[in-house]
Order: sequence, then C-alpha cells, then structure tokens
Amino acid sequence: MEYADKTLILIRHGELPDSCRGRYIGRSDVSLSEQGLRDCRNLAARFSELRPEKIFVSPMRRARESACAICPDRDDLIFDGRLREIDFGDWENLSFEEIRLRTPQEELDRWFRHPDRMRFPNGDSVAEHYAGVDAFLDEVLFSIPEKTIAVITHGGVLMRLISRARQLPPERQFEVLPERASMTILQWRKDGGFLNGE
Repeated sequence: MEYADKTLILIRHGELPDSCRGRYIGRSDVSLSEQGLRDCRNLAARFSELRPEKIFVSPMRRARESACAICPDRDDLIFDGRLREIDFGDWENLSFEEIRLRTPQEELDRWFRHPDRMRFPNGDSVAEHYAGVDAFLDEVLFSIPEKTIAVITHGGVLMRLISRARQLPPERQFEVLPERASMTILQWRKDGGFLNGE
C-alpha cells in the first residue's frame, strides 16, 4: 500500500424523514429519521477502527445527530460552519419537478452545465459555497498536523470535496454524490495529491 500523508474519512449524514424525500433540503435544519439514526449507528464500529484524530462536523442538526450516532463517546467534535449545506433559497423543500415548473430552462441548464456560476434564487452562490469548502480542505491538508481526519457533513459539501480530490469539473460533481450514511475514504500525499479513494 502506498504511503499517505493524510487520510480523510468523509461521511454523509443519515436518512431524513419521509416528508423530505426527493426534496432539496439545504439550510432547513431538519432531524434524522429513525432509519437515518440506525444507519449511522451501523457505521460506528468501522469508524472507531479508523481512529480519526480530529472530527469535523457541520453544525446543522442532521449532521450533529449523525455524529452522535457514529461516535457517541467522542466529546471533541469540531463544528465548522463551512461544512453547512448550501442554501437553496426559494427552492428549499421543493422537488425537482416543482423547481422545473417554476424555473426558466436557461437557469436549469446553468445549474447542471455550469453549477459554479449558479446563485439559487434568494439563496447562496455556489461559487461562494465552493470557496468555503475549498478553504476548509486546504486547511485540513496543509495546516492541521493530524493525519487521520473525519468529516461528517452534507451531500453538496461532499460532492465538492470528492470532485476536487478526483479533479472533476463542477458539471460532473453529481457523479460522486455519496449515499446517505455512507463513508468515503480518501488518501492524500503532499508530493502526489490524492490517491484513489474507496
């Protein structure tokens, strides 16, 4: 196995209640479903074996609840606002079909073809969201001495982190969206960048 300077353990929060299924949930601060809690508890044994030295968590409720289920004995969680999910603005809590019916086609095309140029109506700029996530990643890689870092956060944040690791352009970020309550492990070397993730 090739030596890595850093190991990143990336975890997406657990499943949400049925009322949120198929909807764009960004800054809405919802709790996990019972299934989401169970799925996160199922990650606990493997997570413990990986022995993360630092655990960064989005301050949003669904991420905090996931962290408590995955590592209930850790009292050193670090909550970082850069790991919050993006604010979908007027599109919060809508399904894609509901968004499609009220949105000009050119805006939908921009979202999928050039997401880095998108600002959600009355919500966040994707470019600004990326900038926060990128700053977090650079800090973890270059300024934090610990070697094994866990991040418990949201789909949008993880798409950006994994896309950067795999050098994917923004329009391909949807290819790497992890499932809820899943774990992605990335290895990084100072002299070679990211190695293949699992």
